[in-house]
Amino acid sequence: MLSSSAVYSQQPSAVDTIAAASTWVEETPVKPAAPATTTKAAPKATPAATETKTTSAAVGEGQVYVVVSGDMLWKIAQKHNLTLEQLLALNPQLKNPNKIAVGQKIIVAAAAPSATASATTSAAVPSSVKVYQGLGHTTTFRNGPGTDSEGVPVYSFNVAMAQATFDAEGRILSVYIDGYEVSTPNYDGASMPHFSGWPDKEGYNVTDHDAEKVTGVSVNTKESAAAEVNGWQTKRQRGDSYHMNPANEWYKQMDFFQKFFVGKTVAELEAWFEKNTTAAGRPIKASTTNEAELAKLAKLTDAEKAALADVVSGATMSIRDAHGDFLGAVANAYENRVEVVIPVK
Repeated sequence: MLSSSAVYSQQPSAVDTIAAASTWVEETPVKPAAPATTTKAAPKATPAATETKTTSAAVGEGQVYVVVSGDMLWKIAQKHNLTLEQLLALNPQLKNPNKIAVGQKIIVAAAAPSATASATTSAAVPSSVKVYQGLGHTTTFRNGPGTDSEGVPVYSFNVAMAQATFDAEGRILSVYIDGYEVSTPNYDGASMPHFSGWPDKEGYNVTDHDAEKVTGVSVNTKESAAAEVNGWQTKRQRGDSYHMNPANEWYKQMDFFQKFFVGKTVAELEAWFEKNTTAAGRPIKASTTNEAELAKLAKLTDAEKAALADVVSGATMSIRDAHGDFLGAVANAYENRVEVVIPVK
């Protein structure tokens, strides 16, 4: 996968940190799990500024947080200056990190460990951690977007790419997604990579990006083809010049989806996509008036609707459409996974 140090963000280690995961919250109160004692120190909790009451309190040897409606595990971790990995280590009773309940007590800070406990913990640290890494991609051809000023069709293709790390159960520990979208030279988007044709072959209409009108036909040489291909930028590299949504550009929305994917398996993501997206593959908005979308919303539980609303607040673009099958790229990364043994220092 191509990268650019000026655009790509540094990815966290699968051992040192696990990216944030979305968690469904059940509305039915359950009996709180007993606070677990741990020997791993964690940063002091920082209450959310928007809360009107304190939901964290010191209990026993640690500090706990009481789950409220709309909570997600990764948000609780972030609120208390913890990684998801640290939060799960403090709460071994959480057998399913994707499922928490209103009223449940979660430890967010622990007292300093005793010398005996420290010695026991040190002896139990494994010498290595086994994970699974994979690279995946999908390709999509598109008749479009649209036509040029002379009515000549625009054609394009997309290459969706994903690099992912999985645990032994197939849950995503981290994922990084990018892609190429390349069109014929008559598309009027200035940042869109173009391919005008093979050397010494017939040219194609060329559109002026400012005038948005066809100004001529391309002359295809070895030099022009090399210049075009070598100048292609990925969707992330195009950054704010992508011009999909000035308030929430492509790379920002994909960053959100990456966090949402963490903690879930490919099968769980496919099931979520089927239940929660429009015919165009976009997360369904609560304000929709489309009958098919309303029918889907009616089948969701209150907790699922709250989780969907959280997704819509961060991303509204599709992860599987004519612009690229990014969910398919993640699935392909899982199919291509290989075992990686990481030494623990």
